[in-house]
Amino acid sequence: MSSSDTPYTPPSRTLWLIAGIVLLLQGFSIFAPMAVLGGAIQWPDSLDYPPARMLPLLLEQIDAVRLGYGLYLGYSLLFLVTGALTVRLASRPGPLGVLGLIALGAAAVSALARAIGIIRWLTGSTTLAEAYSAPGLSADARTAIEAMQGALNSWGGAIGEALGVAAFAAIWAISAGLLILRDRQLPAWAGLTGLAAGVLVALPGLELFGIAPPVSIVLSTTGIQLWFMALGFLFLWRGLRSSS
Repeated sequence: MSSSDTPYTPPSRTLWLIAGIVLLLQGFSIFAPMAVLGGAIQWPDSLDYPPARMLPLLLEQIDAVRLGYGLYLGYSLLFLVTGALTVRLASRPGPLGVLGLIALGAAAVSALARAIGIIRWLTGSTTLAEAYSAPGLSADARTAIEAMQGALNSWGGAIGEALGVAAFAAIWAISAGLLILRDRQLPAWAGLTGLAAGVLVALPGLELFGIAPPVSIVLSTTGIQLWFMALGFLFLWRGLRSSS
């Protein structure tokens, strides 16, 4: 029997409902780390603070930093689940094609890159903050620690924000949007808004090439969060209407 003769089996009610809950959780959960870190260390502005300002602040708010970035880490790892569920529901039944596999691969790399970027604040930066606060530290030692923190922040930011949040999340969103438009398992508006969200979230990545991005990473992230929420409500609605 050819694949065209295979009876169509729609996604189950349970899958639609689980996907809806996961995407709504992905959409809304960003506000928890933003609230914790924003109140404690003025995140995301603090990402650009010089080390001499950031290191004492980091140590002063260490508990809030660990909580906030811990929540942010969970949110970032959840992106892989979000990406996989969206690709599965956007695709025709059966094995995923090249476009679907590209989207899945991009979601996996994005989640990993985000995690690496976040871990810099939970490990290396906190260690440097503790060393920076040591009594009797010489001026040369302070300068060396500041240089290490600056390098660590630039390296982690390029991986986490530029690659994870911008480049590979954009590849996933654009691939998922094209998949939606091609396979027509979801409404066309979901694919078109996915393409728009992908372009928007990619713009901060221009910083890697020395180009000032036209939008901030906060604005671009908000755009893709709204898309997650819209898909979440769509999936819940499909699940509630499904009879199986």
